[in-house]
Amino acid sequence: MDVAEFKDLLDRRGDDPAAWPAAERDQADLLLSHSEQARQALAEARLLRAALRSAPVRAPEGLVDRIMSKVRDAAPAPERRDDDPDANNKR
Repeated sequence: MDVAEFKDLLDRRGDDPAAWPAAERDQADLLLSHSEQARQALAEARLLRAALRSAPVRAPEGLVDRIMSKVRDAAPAPERRDDDPDANNKR
């Protein structure tokens, strides 16, 4: 197994080689024993998992209202079409 194959396994099977099938786990363990790149890839995968499991970031209060207000202010008014059959009902 090379580092590219190891990274592929991390992507497909997750960052816990103990949960991988025995043949893949054994090859990964061998690679990890002598490859700094593989150990770094495993560490990065574990950091990513930890970040994804952390508490979600909350938007400051009122942020959505401020954004929607700016959208409404920036949006052009809809054009009224004379050939719109509902136009007479809307007046």
